[in-house]
Amino acid sequence: MSSTEGRLLAYPFVLLSELRDAANEHGYRIGPEEAGGWIFFRSASAPGEIGLAAASASGPFFLSLMLPGVARALEAQPAAPWAKGHAGAFMFATRDELHAGVQTVYRLSVSLPNFPLEKYERAIAGLGETEGERSQKFRIGQNIFRDALMEYWNGTCPLSGISGAELLRASHMIPWSDCTTDAQRLDVHNGLLLSALWDAAFDAGLVTFGDDGAVLPSPQLEAAAYQALGIGKTLRLALRDENQPYLAYHRNHVWVRS
Repeated sequence: MSSTEGRLLAYPFVLLSELRDAANEHGYRIGPEEAGGWIFFRSASAPGEIGLAAASASGPFFLSLMLPGVARALEAQPAAPWAKGHAGAFMFATRDELHAGVQTVYRLSVSLPNFPLEKYERAIAGLGETEGERSQKFRIGQNIFRDALMEYWNGTCPLSGISGAELLRASHMIPWSDCTTDAQRLDVHNGLLLSALWDAAFDAGLVTFGDDGAVLPSPQLEAAAYQALGIGKTLRLALRDENQPYLAYHRNHVWVRS
């Protein structure tokens, strides 16, 4: 048994309550179950499970994740070991940091690729291919995609900082009609949550982004729009490897180069 595991095994009631609160307050209300020094929780509305542990009531705290995609996306300090069957673990110095970490895990879990697709497939079960049913599928898919992007981008346009839902749009890098599968259409890595002006410019190919996330304006973008978008400022998207194929398509097929 490692020294880390040794620190995780004994939990007084107060500490167990702290871990339970961190899970329950952020969507993980099924449990707890204990094994190997970890306290496990699941959610009725998000896939996977989480494991929580702590060295003491004052920290540090540990979070073990089952879903590999969430473990890759979570920006936190890695820790070892993680729970059996899980993909990774992370350490948080304070209770507040642990709560923020669990909240982020829930948000990522309900937005990463497989979950929106599964939700869509359940929602359209029984629908056929009449014109009306195809329109209904489109609306269902768009709503699920938007909800997933709202979770993934934490309800905020990453370029403008706007967080008013009425002013935010779900933007596809590969347009919906150009996607070859529903998995592409509903993949959050194929999307950006943008304010209305940024969405219009991106959709029209008047702006795109480089592999490093830097804004690439089209020569056809008028000066007033350039200023309104704030492109003269240092703007850069935080991108992941999964975004790159989709953005490459946007640069090659949507972006107006001349």
